[in-house]
Formats: sequence, structure tokens, C-alpha cells
Amino acid sequence: MTVYDNPHSFPMCVYNRDRALCHRLDVTDAPSLDRCQPTCANIARTDRHADELVQHAQALDKQPASEAVPSPLADRLTRRAGFLRDLADCHERDRIHHQEPIA
Repeated sequence: MTVYDNPHSFPMCVYNRDRALCHRLDVTDAPSLDRCQPTCANIARTDRHADELVQHAQALDKQPASEAVPSPLADRLTRRAGFLRDLADCHERDRIHHQEPIA
């Protein structure tokens, strides 16, 4: 098993070719990190990734307010920010926590 971490993206890829949604028929046995799909079974996120999702969403929220952004683009930025927050919330809800042994 190989883990790929794309510093320009929020998830890591625990690559399994059989489950990869980014896989193209003409690609060697490696993920296409520029084609990550949020529903891919190979995705793994750390708490750091979730924090980066929230920070990016906050930055997107500020753009329409601070710049003269046309309303269609502002709507798209707002939807994208909400989507990123939803991914971070899903991580928070579903993440595996280290538990102390029961005495």
C-alpha cells in the first residue's frame, strides 16, 4: 500500500487501483492527484487536512465581501465554502479517535 499526499489538495490518497475514481485506463499504477474525487474510497484525511478545509472555506467566504465579485461567482464561492465545511464536518464526525485502554 502506498500513501500519496498532495500538498495542493486536502486529502491523502491510500491508493488502491481497484477502488480509484481518478484512474484512467492509460495511466500507470499511481493516482492522478489532480483528479481526486470526494467520494473515492481511497481518500484519507488527517485533522490537519480538516483544519485546512475550514481555513480555505473561511478565505472563500471573505472574497465576495472584500472584492467586487459578480453575484454568480460569489454564489459559486459560497457553495464551495459550504462544501469544504461539510467535508471537514464529516471528518470530525467520522474520524477515528485514540482511546485510552479500559481499566
